[in-house]
Amino acid sequence: TQFINVLTGMRPERGAHGYISCTGDVVAYSCHRGGQRYIFVDTPGFNATYSSQKTVFKKIAKWLAATYSSRLQFNGVIYTRRITEPLCRSERSSLELCANLIGNDVADRVRLVTTMWDEREGESDTSAEENMENRLKQEQWRSLIDKGAMCARFFNTSKSAWDIVQGLEVKRKASLLLQRELVDMGKSLKQTTAGMRLPKEFPGPLG
Repeated sequence: TQFINVLTGMRPERGAHGYISCTGDVVAYSCHRGGQRYIFVDTPGFNATYSSQKTVFKKIAKWLAATYSSRLQFNGVIYTRRITEPLCRSERSSLELCANLIGNDVADRVRLVTTMWDEREGESDTSAEENMENRLKQEQWRSLIDKGAMCARFFNTSKSAWDIVQGLEVKRKASLLLQRELVDMGKSLKQTTAGMRLPKEFPGPLG
């Protein structure tokens, strides 16, 4: 949310730059830059504060299927993560679900972005944050990086955000694995790669 606020110049949501997930639904934002139109899509995180992983997955899947059916494709996926937070088991599960939703063949369109670096500017010792960044690259993010994903730092500035976005500008747009499975292959959510690997600890029908 904060990343998109900085990109578009929109007024930040309450808590957007804090530690509580404040995005509850899938929302698209449009803006123009250099004569080009950009559409940014903000989604709840799979470890959202007020929604279960399964609820978030169903919301995102519904939106992705609808847009793909309307022939809308994407340039890239930006996954943000606060550099100041410790590693946790739920985050690993969320990232795996995200990777299964995206698919291996378009993993090179993924940018794994660490945030909150602006809070460390001017500090003489950022070793803790740099160590965390290295751990992410070697552990939780290793699989996506090996498939072509790239890492970046967000400094809460417009330039920092647009540098990341413009690094994703390619002529050929693409589709996510989940979109192709739902629309082209006619699978139900529970039959998709991501749906089948959704953690079992979240009960209830998937659809």
